[in-house]
Amino acid sequence: MMSALKPEQLISWAERARPGENVAYFTGARPADAVRAVASALHSRGLVAMTTKRAAGEPTRHILQRLASPRPSKLRALTRINPGRFQSRADGAKCTTKAVLRLLTRAANRGQACPTNAELARALGLKDAVAASYRVRRLVREGKIRVEEPGPTERRVVTIVATGKSTVRGAL
Repeated sequence: MMSALKPEQLISWAERARPGENVAYFTGARPADAVRAVASALHSRGLVAMTTKRAAGEPTRHILQRLASPRPSKLRALTRINPGRFQSRADGAKCTTKAVLRLLTRAANRGQACPTNAELARALGLKDAVAASYRVRRLVREGKIRVEEPGPTERRVVTIVATGKSTVRGAL
């Protein structure tokens, strides 16, 4: 049997509870994400202590105990200036485009035939050959590679502009 308080009930309890009061906010193996997030937030603010209890043959009881006041270390943490947010390094398309360029550069440096779009997609975990084709076209548009299509039965030849090296011709 599982029982749980709703996140709003947990917040309400924390606001009105006196120091030392306990509440079993969840009984069972693992609280839901929303309840766990509220309990963790109250704990990180220094308002409650988190613990669990389990008797033989009984489910685990997840318990919060209201503290007298936030601990001094928690008060210092609350008064710190927000350092800002991290920005992602690059969007997914840029990262995968760079990965396609790395694979094409490796093939050119090793004197291998150019990988097909399907092979690129498989190697990089892209959705399909169309996604790989988009990345290759993007590299051409950015001027990082030149592509020569010799014929319908042969693999394309890619020249890496930065190094001047090219992949070799090969049959499909």
